[in-house]
Amino acid sequence: LLAVMAVLSMLLGNLAALVQHNVKRLLAYSSIAHAGYILIGLIAGTALGASAVLFYVIVYGLTNLGAFGVVAALTRESGNEDLQQFNGMARRSPFLSFLMLIFVLSLAGVPPLGGFFAKFYVFAAAVQRDATGYGLLWLVALGIVMSAVSLYYYLVVLKHFYVAEATDPAPVRAPTYLNLGLGLVALAVMGLGIFPQPILALLNHLVARL
Repeated sequence: LLAVMAVLSMLLGNLAALVQHNVKRLLAYSSIAHAGYILIGLIAGTALGASAVLFYVIVYGLTNLGAFGVVAALTRESGNEDLQQFNGMARRSPFLSFLMLIFVLSLAGVPPLGGFFAKFYVFAAAVQRDATGYGLLWLVALGIVMSAVSLYYYLVVLKHFYVAEATDPAPVRAPTYLNLGLGLVALAVMGLGIFPQPILALLNHLVARL
């Protein structure tokens, strides 16, 4: 049952996100896909799987908070969340666009950001369990394929930020407290990718106690 839910979540989330033109809807559908990846760790049913799921939830929670925060900051005046609204945003709001780059690449699972190791540990837990005869390699393979699909629509978002010509050259500014808060979230996402071991050791200890 969990395997079926994981497959449906990954397929629905990624395929629906492919056709979205609204950034928030795209991120929302990608959240469904990430729920499918998390289920892979639950299906493994091991201590490693439990630690991987907790690590994934922490990394994904921070990354999604940052991504939605950047979108909200950039659209707080216009309220328009269409992808076209973000054309050339790297020139209009370079700092927030750089943060969006970090968050989007982490969601896509690009190393060395936290999102890469979150997926790696979840898939590794399933592969380890597969050695006991539960046949989870097909689910891991599907997860890798769906991750490649997600990379496409995440790159589309970045194309609008960094490649497309700006429809409005006016700079977009956000309050200092918002820039600072989102910057700290981005540092956490990068830190969990570069130094994942401390939090993983803590999670392993908690899981062992439970």
